[in-house]
Amino acid sequence: MNRREKILVGLAGGLSLLFAGAYGVKVLLLNPMHELDQQNLALREKLRQTSDERRAFFSAEDYVKGLGPLLFGSEADAASARAGKMLTDEIVRLGLQESQFSRSPVGPRKLRGAEEVGWSVQGEGPLPKMIDLLFVLEQTPQVHRLDNLVLSAGDRPGHLRARFRYLSLVVDGAGPPGKTEPKAKFALDSPQRRSYDAIIQRDLLRPYIPTPPTPAAANSLGLGDLSLDRVSVVSLSDWGGTPEVHVCDSPTQRIFRLKKGDNLAGGQIVMVDYRTLPLPGKPGVVSYSRVILKLGNAYWAVEHGQTLAAKYQLAPEQIPPELRGL
Repeated sequence: MNRREKILVGLAGGLSLLFAGAYGVKVLLLNPMHELDQQNLALREKLRQTSDERRAFFSAEDYVKGLGPLLFGSEADAASARAGKMLTDEIVRLGLQESQFSRSPVGPRKLRGAEEVGWSVQGEGPLPKMIDLLFVLEQTPQVHRLDNLVLSAGDRPGHLRARFRYLSLVVDGAGPPGKTEPKAKFALDSPQRRSYDAIIQRDLLRPYIPTPPTPAAANSLGLGDLSLDRVSVVSLSDWGGTPEVHVCDSPTQRIFRLKKGDNLAGGQIVMVDYRTLPLPGKPGVVSYSRVILKLGNAYWAVEHGQTLAAKYQLAPEQIPPELRGL
């Protein structure tokens, strides 16, 4: 090995030692410093998240404390009672008949940090007033929710039947109630209420009634034509002051429209009775209408929604005043 080769070998070895030394410095000094930097960044991020959660907690705590004036009460029983009173007051204030509404308590149901209370409501009334009621309840300023809302046509023309649940909360840690009752954001005379007028003007919930058969076919619906247990009274509506009886043959879904004087179930229709009476055999259930038939010298009735086979003879005290003595 000549002198030049020895010099090259020495340089190569020196460079190798230099790189090895640099790598050793990196391993011994720089890597731990890099790991410390990563740990520092992780700690900073954790501190930031903790600070954000702390601010969110205090913000939520302030919000909960401010809910007091918007709750019906701080105890479940008191809140449920106040919500029920509010429902009754609004029904009466809007000119609806309280007797046409049923209300049953819902809850209390335990939630995380709160209890859910409320009322299950079912009732019927004129379409404009029922729309007013639903609007007013939706705008109540207290914390609430209208749940399971079901709308259908009522038994009388222009009437709406509604079923829903009015729910509210009793929140743990909420502040005391306000000294004055909170006010709704929108009133009945607001433009927001007027946007629902199309429902009233067009009577969108009136059920569709197919074209009736010829009078001859309708008038022939007597005892011997169809089995009474397959024909049901499906509507007792009033058109222009003239009541009508709509019956449906269940197997064929044929609809027959009859009026006073027509034959039905072996008798003659003499009246559509809209008195509110207990359902025969079910004193706890209320019926709002029935068709009255005259068979010989006796009066019989079929309740709305029942088959002709369920007709029953009226006792003297059950006969409407208009028919007594006829």
